[in-house]
Amino acid sequence: MAKKVNTNKEENSELQAIEGALSSSEAFIEKNQKTLIIVLCSVIVIIGAWLLFQNLYLTPNEEAAEKEMALGQQYFAAQQYELALNGDSVDFSGFVALNDDYSMTKSGKLAGAYAGLIYYKLGEYDKAIEFLSDYSGSDDVLNYTVQGTIGDCYVQKGEAEKAIKYFSKAAESDNILVSPIYKVKAGLVYESLGQYDKAIELYEEVKSNFTTKQRGIPEVDDIDKYIIAATAKNGK
Repeated sequence: MAKKVNTNKEENSELQAIEGALSSSEAFIEKNQKTLIIVLCSVIVIIGAWLLFQNLYLTPNEEAAEKEMALGQQYFAAQQYELALNGDSVDFSGFVALNDDYSMTKSGKLAGAYAGLIYYKLGEYDKAIEFLSDYSGSDDVLNYTVQGTIGDCYVQKGEAEKAIKYFSKAAESDNILVSPIYKVKAGLVYESLGQYDKAIELYEEVKSNFTTKQRGIPEVDDIDKYIIAATAKNGK
């Protein structure tokens, strides 16, 4: 009987606690009703504005940019870099203009990456770094390749430490084609600085992790030559 009484008391206490919480919530809502309505309306307006922006701006612009990108990629593949950069005055406005006009779209951002790659090929390294540094996309391979190309630019500018920084970023790629290339490039820059131990360490990583997985690229196929050469220099 005592247990039953205790149980009833506990249940009553729980009910009172729930009622108290509900009362507090109701009081809070009544007290802050105007604020809550304003917040709710603001959220609705923001969501509505985003949907309008996406449907009226992003989607149409993405489609327009994609059409032009196809032409630009053809010019890029054919090594017609001037046309790829600045357009043909007919159907293609050029990667630079695409990047500027459609900067909020995926294709516009990709156009910036292409522009950076072309500027690198043309030897305009500062412009290349400017465009490549602005790129961010969902394609991991391209992201790491962009980082690696920035490293190439710094090599050409004689800025070895910065080159190593970007090669190291590119070497973090999980792609078995990308990572070993940039590990070796970082190693070569270390050699140019006389830091042969660091170079050998990177070459050994390539030998251990990639020679059984990926053949057919010089950085992997010739890794023993890199190790032998760096070891010989280190012994001098």
